Parts: sequence; structure tokens; C-alpha cells
Amino acid sequence: MLSRLVRGLFAAALSAGGLVTLPSSVSAATATPIASTGYDVSFPQCGRADLPAAGFGIVGVNGGHPFSTNPCLASELRWAGTTVSAAPSFYVNTASPGPAYSSSWPRSQSSPLVCHGANSVACSYDFGWNASRVSFASAVAAETSNGSTSPTAAAKSARWWLDVETGNQWESIESLYGRTLSSLAIDLAEIKGSLAYFSAIGVSFVGIYSNVPQWNVITGGSGSTLSTVQAWMPGFATLADAQAACNLPSFTGGRVAMIQYPSNGLDGDYVCGLVSSPGAASTTVTGSLTFSDQLVVSGNTGTVTYAQLSGTPSLVVAPSGLVTTSGTLAPGIYDAKGTTTDAYGDTGSFEFILTVGLITQNDPTSAFVKTTGSQAFTSQLVASGNNGVVTYLQTAGAANVVVSPTGAVTTIGAQAAGSYVASGTTSDPNGDSGTFTFTLVVGLITQNAPTSVAIDASKVPTFTRQLSVSRNNGAVTYTQTSGSPRLTVSATGLVSTAPTLAVGTYVARGTTSDAAGDHGTFVFMLRVTSPGVLPPITAPQATNVRGHAVAGRTVVLTIVGAGFYGRPLVTSHAGTVAQVVRDTGTSLVLRVTVERRSRNGIFTFTVMMANGTWCKVRYNQR
Repeated sequence: MLSRLVRGLFAAALSAGGLVTLPSSVSAATATPIASTGYDVSFPQCGRADLPAAGFGIVGVNGGHPFSTNPCLASELRWAGTTVSAAPSFYVNTASPGPAYSSSWPRSQSSPLVCHGANSVACSYDFGWNASRVSFASAVAAETSNGSTSPTAAAKSARWWLDVETGNQWESIESLYGRTLSSLAIDLAEIKGSLAYFSAIGVSFVGIYSNVPQWNVITGGSGSTLSTVQAWMPGFATLADAQAACNLPSFTGGRVAMIQYPSNGLDGDYVCGLVSSPGAASTTVTGSLTFSDQLVVSGNTGTVTYAQLSGTPSLVVAPSGLVTTSGTLAPGIYDAKGTTTDAYGDTGSFEFILTVGLITQNDPTSAFVKTTGSQAFTSQLVASGNNGVVTYLQTAGAANVVVSPTGAVTTIGAQAAGSYVASGTTSDPNGDSGTFTFTLVVGLITQNAPTSVAIDASKVPTFTRQLSVSRNNGAVTYTQTSGSPRLTVSATGLVSTAPTLAVGTYVARGTTSDAAGDHGTFVFMLRVTSPGVLPPITAPQATNVRGHAVAGRTVVLTIVGAGFYGRPLVTSHAGTVAQVVRDTGTSLVLRVTVERRSRNGIFTFTVMMANGTWCKVRYNQR
């Protein structure tokens, strides 16, 4: 696919060298079962008599664009049937050319959506539906030609992929339409219509082939709209790189199911390993004697066998994936690990963590109060996993915030604006125990979205925007500290520009305050573009984290990268709270609080921006 259509474009979008190389400790040549590797072929391989033996085969139904047919579909389908899996998959081309570029654009259609030929979301949805219907009919015809006893059932039971690439026609990249919010919505509708057709006829699996640069150009980024759809991603130089890439985030937000890489002069493919769940559970001390749970996997073909490598005798994982304990366990964390396999050679690994007798803190773990309300503040902590009444013992924060033995939180008098943390331990009469952390934010004025705006240069002379905030106590005063004179923020929060601004990005920053002593910060980013051009939606980029987290402590960490504006939301695993205290565009300074009994290891921060984009970065806890 990528190699046939837009390998040059993708190479330019990623790096000067083209393919992405990732560090990997996997010995691909010796550790990869044949059933995990295969090839995808289509009309460019027409007539080849030397298609190699493989674990699986994926066949392109079309001749490079929707409403066309691969002339060698039947013969390539026969080759895919000779692979180890003996279960061919299909992929179909997608596009949304609009009425100006396609004679197949629907003109009069009442289902699935009403379309009378307009350049609209409804017509693009129907175009995708129709294209998938024609592609499915071509696959059924090929199954029939090859002598299948149930050609329609065979086509429905196959795995299907939508090929979403800029090598085909999309309104967002065609000169008559251009990249606008409307064209992005129309392009995304075609993909949704294609997915909907396969779902309607009972196809059990449909994924999407693309990569982040092309997906964002075509759809503008789909957010969580298609987060349940699995992804097949191209652009990796070797099998080892492909294996490592299975851990990357996908363009849909869904599971990365397969990676494409060059192999034997063809497009090779690696099926990402089996994914096990659940990965964790908890029980009280008195419940550990009878505890059991069942592991399940995704990505397998047929029955899965579990082989435990560690964690016995406390935890025992049967070959069927049933988890049991060896008896009553003392309070603590127990970890069982092992491998998974199926009859076709697909492999994976599992890890199951059982937490015994540890009391877990539930919401609320934090609260906000204005400075005028800090003296009368109260809250009630809540726990789970306990066996009987919980006793709270505070070990830190007594000078400002007090937690009683019953978990009632109060303050000692009025508090100045700032963040206050109280922490301690929990216990019950049956020996279960845990920790708690409560953060009280006092008098922090919060800036509301939007924190960024894009305009074209023709609108600069008349541009104004009113900033807004929440959690204030009365009128707010804005004090600008940077960004003038190109961007000016008045004391009331009104943003205005210099008479002329060149194409580029401009940022204004400052502080906010009210008469009651509450305070905060603001940032506003203005993107000026050429007239009539919608700027690309860019995601933040995180490269590394300076510092490390520590269980039971609050530390300051810095995420280094680019595109960090407007105090984004930063999340991590349960038991860890990250608060952004400063952003500079190229770094995020975080105050990170970790519960006392959190295990050490490598974890991930997810940085969510106000415009819906996001990125992830790994950090250490030790």
C-alpha cells in the first residue's frame, strides 16, 4: 500500500531517511513465529508466480481506488489461502473525491443517508457505503470463482481493512475544495460510511490502515470517534522495528493490531502479540483464600494456552488462564507473569497483579475552594477494599489541612492561595491497610477555553477576543507579562493585536487576581495564516521527562517537548496525581504526587490539550 502510493510523501513527513527506526531488543529472526508475519499484495503484484510462503496473506480488492477491481483478486486470494493461517484478509481503498472529481458520487440516494448529489457529509457517507458494498461484492465473486462452497460467508468471516492514504482523492487535499473544517468532516464521513456498511452486513472485524501524518491531513484528527477501531500502521524499516512499534499510540486511539515493513521486495506485515486482560485485581485478606479470576486475550486465533513463568506458589495461573491463590495471603502485592500462545503460533505475554489487603482511596482525592471559603472547608474521604470500619492516621499536612480518624477533612483557619497536601495511612480491624492523599487547592483562578485561536492575515486589523476565567471571587484583573506589543491583553482580559501581523504564531502570557486574594495565570496563542488557509491541527510532542517520581512523596518533574500551551491536562496511572504548575511552550513543569504503596517501574504521562490533541511520554518511578 504505502510503497505503491505515497512512500515518498510519508518519508518526507517523517524524516529525511523515510522509514522509522525504533530501538528494540527483540531478535526478530529467531523469536518470531511464522504465523505472526505475512504479506499484503494487490494489483501491482499481478501475475507474480513467486509469492512467498507466509503466516498469513492480505489481498487488495481494488485496482488502486474505490469502485475498481484488482484483476488478479481471485489468484492472489488463492495464494492467501495457502498460508499458515489459511484465512485470507482483504483491504479496500477509500477516498472522498466529492462531486467534482468522481462519476460515482451519489446523485439520488435515500439510504443509509439522504443524498441528492450535494457536496455534503451525507453524500460522502453514502459514497463510502457504496464503495464498500461494491468491494464486498468483488470479494464474493472471487470466492465464487475459486470454488468456495459459501462465498458470502467466507467473505464475511474474513478480516477487512480500510486503506486511508493521501495517494487517493480526498477533499482536504484537492485544489477545488482545500483543507477546511467542512472538507475534513466530509472526508471523515466517507470512512464512517465504509465502516458502517461492513458492520451492517455482519463482518466481524474491520480495521484501518494509515499513519498519523496522513490521518491528520485527511480527517483533521478523529479524536475518540473511532477509538474502538484497530489500526494497521506502515513505515517501519525492519521486523524488529515493527515489533517495537506495536507499543506506539495509534492514529485512531484504538489498539495497534498490525505493523507494515519491507520484506522480500514486498510489503511485509507483523501481527502484534496477544494482549491479555484483566491485568490486575484486589481482595481483602479474608477473601484471598477463595479468590479466582479468568484471564482473556485479544488478537488470537482459536484457543489460547497460558504458561506461567513466575508468581507461584502465591498465585497460580492454569493453562486455561484461570488465576487462583494457594491459600490465605498476607497483605501485599503479588505478581504472576507468563506467556500466551495459540495453535497458529501467535504469541504474547501476560501479567496479573493481585493486591491483597490494601485499602484503596476513592474520590475525592482533591478539592477546590476560594480563599474566602477556605476557613469553613470540609470534606469526607472514602475508601474501598476494606473489611470493616477504616481508621485514618495523618502523617503530613497537619499545619494546614487536618484529616480526622474518621476521614473528615478540615482546615485550620483561613488559608492563603496555594495547594495544600495531607497524606497518611488507613487500616481496618482485619489487618487491611493502605494510604491516602488529599490535595486542597485554595484560590486558584482557572482560565477557560479556548486558549488559542487561528485567523487569516486579512482579519488581523479587527481582531479582538475576551479572555474568561472561573473559580474567581468577583472581578478579575489581568496583568500581562509577555507578548506585547504584537498581542495586548488589557486589565479586563480583552485581547487585541498590533495593526499588522505577519503569518506566524503569537503568544501572550500573564497573571490573574481578584480582590479576595485568589490568583492564577493566563496564556493566549494566536495563529495567523495566509488568507483562506486553515492551519493544520498540530499535536504536542513530548521527548523526555526530567526527574523521577517517588512513591509516597510529591516531587517536581519537567516534560520536555514542544507545543505545550494553555495548562494542558496531564494524567497517569491510578494513585498518581500530576498538576501543571508552569508551561513554557517547550516544557511542562509538573507537581507529581504518588501514593505511598505504588510500585516502582516505568509509567506513562498522557498530555491532553484543549484542542483535543494529545501525546504520551514515559517516565521512571523509583
